[in-house]
Amino acid sequence: MSLFAGYNGGRILLVTAVLGAILLPALGAPVDARPPPQAVCGVCSDSLVDAAAENDVAIDVADSALTIQIESSGTGHWTARVDLAGPGVETLRENATLRNRIVERVFERGRVAVANPQALTTSMNESTLVVEYDVPDMAHESVGGVYVVDFFYWHGGDARWFYLAADSMTMEGPKGTVVSHAPDHTTTTERTVTWTGSDQKYDPLGVHTHVVFAPDTGIASSVATAVGIGVDVAQLKVQDLTAAGPPLAILAVVVALLSRFGRRLAALQRSRLIGLTVGPLVAVGLLAATVETLVGVAGPLTDQLGDFLFYLVFVVAATGAGPALLFGGPLVVGQVALLRRLRDGETNETESDAESAMFRLLVWPTATALAILWLFLPVAAAGAAGYDATYGLVSLVLPVTFFVPLAVAHERGRWIHAFAAGIVLASIPVVVAFAPHTGMNLVRTPLSMRYVPWALVVGATGTFVYAWGRRLLSGD
Repeated sequence: MSLFAGYNGGRILLVTAVLGAILLPALGAPVDARPPPQAVCGVCSDSLVDAAAENDVAIDVADSALTIQIESSGTGHWTARVDLAGPGVETLRENATLRNRIVERVFERGRVAVANPQALTTSMNESTLVVEYDVPDMAHESVGGVYVVDFFYWHGGDARWFYLAADSMTMEGPKGTVVSHAPDHTTTTERTVTWTGSDQKYDPLGVHTHVVFAPDTGIASSVATAVGIGVDVAQLKVQDLTAAGPPLAILAVVVALLSRFGRRLAALQRSRLIGLTVGPLVAVGLLAATVETLVGVAGPLTDQLGDFLFYLVFVVAATGAGPALLFGGPLVVGQVALLRRLRDGETNETESDAESAMFRLLVWPTATALAILWLFLPVAAAGAAGYDATYGLVSLVLPVTFFVPLAVAHERGRWIHAFAAGIVLASIPVVVAFAPHTGMNLVRTPLSMRYVPWALVVGATGTFVYAWGRRLLSGD
């Protein structure tokens, strides 16, 4: 009995239930707002004032400055100088034990860049509080003797983003080194990098921030700087490759089903084919947004409606599914139109000429795009020159264009493995481009489920155009 014999609404419900079981864990309770920013200089922030108030000491922060000296071991020596005002200044000057307790309380309160300062000391210079401590592993020596400071770059786990809290922060490299790379919007001298101005409303340091110190400013040091940053970024991206697993499994199942039941799909009526591919996705998307709203939102109906629309947009846009539909849709429609034109031209050409034109105009260009996508994977892995974002967009869109050539390959018995592999492994370039996933989005989801909606959209869209293409090739 045919797989699709007796096709009815119950089959859509079955597919919807299966997809729901896959998608809902990705968009359930773990989806939440990103955490607040962390103060780079905790003792320069209001947390110091609050910690002092807990000990009945009234102070205010007037001005502050932070300096960080990077040692050749990779340890950073932090020195914060905080100008204080208020009646409690004299108390801090005379009572070292209380002063130390207040400063230690700042770190205990959390939301600071350094959770466990080493060798912490405090002192007072008139009305200026001086806090010194060490932070191990702020930097590491890389190829060519350059020191890559990656402390403010994402290191896995909960995403971190920062505001200075101090009026300025100056970083200096190990002795004998010069600045070879610094973030935008900083002021540099030969040996130092300085950030100025900050509040909690934005991320002045940037999550993707590296500072590099090199032995000199020569060409070799410039190359070593680029390599050092690239290696560091690539190592962090590799940690996120678990996000490629679930979408890879989904697309592998899709390719296997197309290989086994492709002809039967092509024989379905178009309305039934649309129902089989699009219906479950729409139902699951609406269901996921509804569940997330009911679980996470309480209050007036208007608030719940607003959050429902927000989560629905998140399902489509923030998971990569939006670009696949918006840009991939017109591309595959163009492919099908080209395939139809080539098929209609077979009546005036020999079969070999028609097949040659089909491969020359449709299959080979897509195969070339597939090869280029993987050729530039190392560049995206290193995050070189910011091209990883562009590469990521292309990698989100391109996989839907592999299905029509796969239909041609199945009919003609050529290039099957190339396009099948391109579809199955499509999530790897996507994850490599967008990793590390810093949590800088408005909401967070489990990393392992981040691209499941994208894979479902690619699989559904691809299945539809694959069946359409095979129908055209069979002459229906």
